[in-house]
Amino acid sequence: METITKWVQGKWFFDLAVFVFRLFTRIVYGFHVHGKDNVPKEGGFVLAANHISSFDPPVIGVAAPREVRFMAKKELFENNRYLRALVLGLRAFPVDRNKSDMGAIKFSLRSLKEGVGVGIFVQGTRHRQDDGAHQGAAFIAQRGDVPLIPTAIWREGRAFHVRFGEPMTALGKGKDELAQTTQHLMTNIQALLPSSSLNSVN
Repeated sequence: METITKWVQGKWFFDLAVFVFRLFTRIVYGFHVHGKDNVPKEGGFVLAANHISSFDPPVIGVAAPREVRFMAKKELFENNRYLRALVLGLRAFPVDRNKSDMGAIKFSLRSLKEGVGVGIFVQGTRHRQDDGAHQGAAFIAQRGDVPLIPTAIWREGRAFHVRFGEPMTALGKGKDELAQTTQHLMTNIQALLPSSSLNSVN
């Protein structure tokens, strides 16, 4: 299994997976990307998005013009060794959603230092009406000293739409600034969504 895991983590596998999934999504569902120029051309960044379906990580990942490593629930890495190999190959990494996962935080910060994007869903899981925003995205951006990219995903009929907003800067390092940054981030994500999709994030 270690051989398979190492094999799928090669750059060639990642590039092939992005090409195939992008083509599949465009043909089968419809795929529209807006605001790609808002993603920094170099350096680390935190891509913070709303969450509407299990398709979100790969759809947003192939919409981004640069590599993004998404936090994914640890259960994806535990229940099926072949699924574990696949999600690792697609640059996802595990996070325990039931606690403050220092391993995931440290991996995120290392990725940012390497100049790679980190993807985080601001609600932590697929949206329910009572879901509020978590502060993880703002926290990682604060500690990594990188820009936050508010990102919205929604569907019109079968088609997926992804819109990247203008980069924003985390406000300071304190708890109050963290809360303010998170609120500002949520407001910006809401502004990126069409009015018919505003219930995708609150």
